[in-house]
Amino acid sequence: MLKLADLKQIIVEQKDIFLRTDTIINRQILSDHNFLNICNLREAVIITGVRRCGKSYLMKLIWQEIKKNKNISNDDVLYFNFESEKLLDFTAKHFDILLSAYHEMFSLQKKKKVYLFFDEIQNIPGWEKFISRLIEENKYKIFITGSNASLLSKEIGTALTGRNFTMCMYPLSFKEFFNFRVGYVMVKNDWFDKEKIIVVKKTLFEYLEIGGFPEVVRNNFRPLLEEYLRNIIYRDIVLRRHIKYESSLREIVQFVSSNIGVPLSLKKISVMTKIKNLMTIKNYLSYLTDSFLFFTASKHSFSVKNRIYNPDKFYICDVGMYKEINLSPGKNEGRVLENLVYNELIQRGFLVDYFSEKHECDFILCKKNKIFGAIQVCADFTHENKDREISGLIDALKKYDLSEGFILTLEDEDEIFMDGKKIIVLPVYKWLLS
Repeated sequence: MLKLADLKQIIVEQKDIFLRTDTIINRQILSDHNFLNICNLREAVIITGVRRCGKSYLMKLIWQEIKKNKNISNDDVLYFNFESEKLLDFTAKHFDILLSAYHEMFSLQKKKKVYLFFDEIQNIPGWEKFISRLIEENKYKIFITGSNASLLSKEIGTALTGRNFTMCMYPLSFKEFFNFRVGYVMVKNDWFDKEKIIVVKKTLFEYLEIGGFPEVVRNNFRPLLEEYLRNIIYRDIVLRRHIKYESSLREIVQFVSSNIGVPLSLKKISVMTKIKNLMTIKNYLSYLTDSFLFFTASKHSFSVKNRIYNPDKFYICDVGMYKEINLSPGKNEGRVLENLVYNELIQRGFLVDYFSEKHECDFILCKKNKIFGAIQVCADFTHENKDREISGLIDALKKYDLSEGFILTLEDEDEIFMDGKKIIVLPVYKWLLS
């Protein structure tokens, strides 16, 4: 049974961890969003994303940014992580006790806003009603993290409509990884420096091997990925969704990750995994995307019906995780590169579709129902695949009246003019660091 004294002790322990920002990895999302402006909003800030991608650390960085720019102290913040094993008995009735414990511990000015950072709060049933009430009181600025998209969106839709600002967090991009590992930013003239290019290439292959989960990068310890995958599957899906047959779920994870970038129908997955019930497969895929382990790309169409009818392509949240799941990842170098580019595009804020008519184009870049670009990805741009890659890209450029498109590779660089269109062939590392 949790008591006031217990919660006070947990507050102190967790606050000490929250205020430590050693081994800082700067995150692009801090530059993409003006958190000082966001802090002036009444709405709660919801930060979602795959487990262990750095949401908790982002909250630390946000607090440091707020504290630096406002006349406030560490007394004005309450950080609470609801995944602590000490909180197994925590229920909705303890929320008010938690706030009472905090207010008893720190002397706060009545007119000053208090900053609340709640980690993985969706673990507590009824959390949304508590947050909704605090928003009404207008005494608090609230930041919330969660690792389950479906759960959060359902509860936000019912209780926090119009009272939330939501953003999605991802593992480190290659640019973030490079800046942390190497410590400098490539500028225009650096691309003529052979030694620096060698460093860039070496760092890219390292990133393709271990991926961008912050603790894996910090400690250079890939075995952590196995634990992350186990927790995503078991804690975020099996336990929450009451899955009876975990082995079937793992078969789907294995099959989908082995076929990233390939259109996958429910029937095809059923044949390959021998799971006969298509609704079960559909539900499992939904759970996997809700946990942010996989993302999807639909066949591009402005018709909702066509988007639903055609099979989706799947991409995994982190290239290091792909290497962890697949037994022989070296055979799919082009697919891994394609996955890397997809992850970068969604971090840049694009809705990403694929194009398929007479020929195929890997990515169509969309924002607000407008087409912004088209990209092909291949490991090597050779005589064997040159016509296929160009044809797919040209078809997409003509379809959407675009003047130029990209073919991203490991090494090749060129410019091709064809049918009134400009094709920029570029090493993927240059594009990623642009």
